[in-house]
Amino acid sequence: MESNIENIIIASGYIGIFALMIANGLLSFPSSQALYIIAGYFVFTEDLSLALVSLFGALGNTVGNIALYEIVRAKGLSYITKFQIFPLEAVKRTQAVFQKRGAWFVFFGKLIPALKVFVPIPAGIARMNRLLYGVVIFVSSVLWSLLFIAIGFYFGKSADVFGKYALILFVVAFVVVFAFYRSMNSQNITDEIKKG
Repeated sequence: MESNIENIIIASGYIGIFALMIANGLLSFPSSQALYIIAGYFVFTEDLSLALVSLFGALGNTVGNIALYEIVRAKGLSYITKFQIFPLEAVKRTQAVFQKRGAWFVFFGKLIPALKVFVPIPAGIARMNRLLYGVVIFVSSVLWSLLFIAIGFYFGKSADVFGKYALILFVVAFVVVFAFYRSMNSQNITDEIKKG
């Protein structure tokens, strides 16, 4: 897969990065980490510009994430709950949390590999403000791109980053998930659900 990403970047440059990152934002495929590490290597060789890789990649990821958000938002709460994957009360609690603190969960969720692919779904269910969602997604996508471009720049296109940092990423993911769970089960959210 990495050789395919590399070939697309070589053949299509920034437009290829943009298109691949739209697919990543919508389908979580191909790996953004692999793409940015490879692109970071090409920034090192001066075949690509750091600013343009980050810009085109973040814009593509934002477009893909907005498309996924809009699909979930358009389908609505009844569509999500009819599959009975999540209990109705849990979905309502998710909506309430996102209406209060959604921007923070979107921002931090987009910076965690295990969570970032799911971020548009609860945001869409909660009908998070579109403009705020788009801005937060873009900013976090820029930060994500810079992190992995730097890895490719300094360590080469074959850098294995997750083997070394898996424990740190796991701890950060746990903290964010725990904070979200605490927020969902807080007394304020419980009272709001009862009122609704």
